Amino acid sequence: MKQSVFTGVECDDRRIASELQAMGCYDESGTEPQSAFSKAVEAVGNFITWMRWKGEVGVYGCRVGADYARYMEAKVSA
Repeated sequence: MKQSVFTGVECDDRRIASELQAMGCYDESGTEPQSAFSKAVEAVGNFITWMRWKGEVGVYGCRVGADYARYMEAKVSA
């Protein structure tokens, strides 16, 4: 499998790709050929998703209930 390029650093790209795979990002089977532009947009989207997930884990300690925790923080802060 060809590795996607997220940061340009090989070890970071492998780590990000393995974490995305563990999160189920690549569970869909893509049989249709994609253009280079759509591949680049998908790679950027996957990288943003990975950053958001890592941020939630860093802040809340887990992804379970992260949306509810953000809602409660917004409610208290408002």
